[in-house]
Amino acid sequence: MSGQRVPFGPGVVILGGGALLLCAVLLLGFLLPTAWEASASRLVRASPEAVFGYLDSPEGWRSWTPWPDSGLSAAGPLSGTGAALTWDDPELGSGRWELVDVRPPRRVAYAVEVEGGAMLTHGTVSILPSTSDDGVLVTWRESGDLGRNPLMGFWAFFMSRAQTTELEKGLERLDELAATGPFRSSPAPTR
Repeated sequence: MSGQRVPFGPGVVILGGGALLLCAVLLLGFLLPTAWEASASRLVRASPEAVFGYLDSPEGWRSWTPWPDSGLSAAGPLSGTGAALTWDDPELGSGRWELVDVRPPRRVAYAVEVEGGAMLTHGTVSILPSTSDDGVLVTWRESGDLGRNPLMGFWAFFMSRAQTTELEKGLERLDELAATGPFRSSPAPTR
């Protein structure tokens, strides 16, 4: 018994174990859901019209939400349904954000497509009268699909919480701006 040889050396066992672990991680990534949802609400101290001015155009959105630093250009009309921004940024890749349904002064819906549809996001921002006279209740909802990449399944697992935090930050900035008055446009990005 003491003379028996082990069929595999330590290197083969380590590499084989690592390959099995990698396969298990990838399989788990395929099984995880790729869809996510996030939502945030905030009482904004402004009129529905003042808030809506920040929502019905890409320039309005740029004043209170983060955008890529390079490769940004406008597409479609300046405001309303069809108004869009496209980007091609070395760090964030390429994408398109477009207003797909605009209902003044109560609701906008938008769609975001990243890397030719590899990742899709749909969102709405609704403005409702508050129960007090202090302003309006703004609710921002997003949902998306990160595609069938097994590594994105792990990201989707945490996306809802992370994106909810980002929506809350955006609504806070919107509240600060809308409280100072209606949106004033700046020079439009290149067309």
